[in-house]
Amino acid sequence: MDINPQFTFDKNGNPVGVFISIEEWQQLSDELHMELPQWQKDALDIELRAIEEDPNYLHKWDDVKKQLLA
Repeated sequence: MDINPQFTFDKNGNPVGVFISIEEWQQLSDELHMELPQWQKDALDIELRAIEEDPNYLHKWDDVKKQLLA
């Protein structure tokens, strides 16, 4: 498998993240047979139900960003 990661760095040059394409991620996860544990699936189901019941459950990113930068 050929993976071409792109790294992100903080202002001091420390690596803080990595980006791979979705195709590479799918290959990697298929190869590693990664599966979410049931407790994570249950947590996601709870969040999805909350969003379905109340569309205002989520906040728009621009609003969150304004609050963080205020």
